[in-house]
Amino acid sequence: ELDEAYSPRGRFLLAKTLLEGKLKLTPGVAQRWDQCTLCRNCENVCPNGVEYKELLVHIREEVNQKLGRDWVKYFGLKALTFQGNPLQRLALKAGAFISKLFVGKGDTMPVVFPTGAVKYFPKPKLNAQSLRGKIFFSKGRSKATLIFFHGCMYENFYTQTAENVVRILQKLGYRVIVPDGVSCCGGPHLYSGFTDMFEQLKEKNTKVFKTLAEKYSVEALVVVCPTGGGTFKEDYDLPFPVYELVEILDRELKELRADKGEKVTLHYPCHAYTAMKIPTEVFDRVASKGAEVVKGELNKSCCGFAGMFSVKNPLLSQKILKRKMEDFSQTGAQTILTSCPGCVLQLNEGTLRYAKNLKVEHIADFVAKRFLTKEEIETLKRLWEPL
Repeated sequence: ELDEAYSPRGRFLLAKTLLEGKLKLTPGVAQRWDQCTLCRNCENVCPNGVEYKELLVHIREEVNQKLGRDWVKYFGLKALTFQGNPLQRLALKAGAFISKLFVGKGDTMPVVFPTGAVKYFPKPKLNAQSLRGKIFFSKGRSKATLIFFHGCMYENFYTQTAENVVRILQKLGYRVIVPDGVSCCGGPHLYSGFTDMFEQLKEKNTKVFKTLAEKYSVEALVVVCPTGGGTFKEDYDLPFPVYELVEILDRELKELRADKGEKVTLHYPCHAYTAMKIPTEVFDRVASKGAEVVKGELNKSCCGFAGMFSVKNPLLSQKILKRKMEDFSQTGAQTILTSCPGCVLQLNEGTLRYAKNLKVEHIADFVAKRFLTKEEIETLKRLWEPL
């Protein structure tokens, strides 16, 4: 059923009416704002330059203050503020060991939330956060020093992807710092209106980044999470530019070992082209070095994850995901490539539920298999020292 109040314009008018005192804030009204993924596609195409993100963050902050915290969101986001804490590291290792023994085979496990959502999360890894506090070197003289912020999902669950990013950058000739002392970027907290938690995380991370920049002459911050990258670019004040890995690959990667006949399709993470302003063609060029790129109609649409959105709105999230997977299935591709950890998680769930013939791969893993040899990986692994 179409409802203007659920459209970007309708949500904007609801907020305007509320601020003018013509509307009472109720849970029913707040639901209109809660059921937005904040993909920011509307903002991206708006001819009037309406800053939709800023509006919705402010409104969600008002909802938290006047209607009370959403405790499902609050506890989920609060847990992210402990990222990098020594006790958290021990808990992750214990979780990895227990899940390996008792949760069965495979890399994922179903997690049931109080809202009724069932998400297929990757199991925590025994080597979680093992890259922290290290400097990795290239084989020759390094052309520049980069900070790699691998983020919550990569350093706890998708650890192989994080390692592949470091090895790729090493082979491309960079010195790579993986900082300790940092926490979550705070993007999920900001987007959910928990601005107090965001400011605390921002202050903590900025202090670490600026200290490293002064000591090591850092040239840039590299991410593989567009939400984090967009948050760093838009909402932090950093002394260096922020790049998504794919931007560096597009600029510097000459060729890959290609598999003949392999077809891939792409899911462009929303915040990659809205918050980080990366043209989708950048992803196409990198992927096409290793396989034939085929496209569907919905390559640029939201996957339905959007952090806590998929937990709070499971039925709507699944409708978005199912439509997306049906479109992917019609492309003739064997693999879906993307670069966002949340999208990887959501799309993997989509292959389990709706498209068992497809697999999902992070673009860093796709490149690593075609760019690095086993011998190079073993050599590069040893080229590091503690910070």
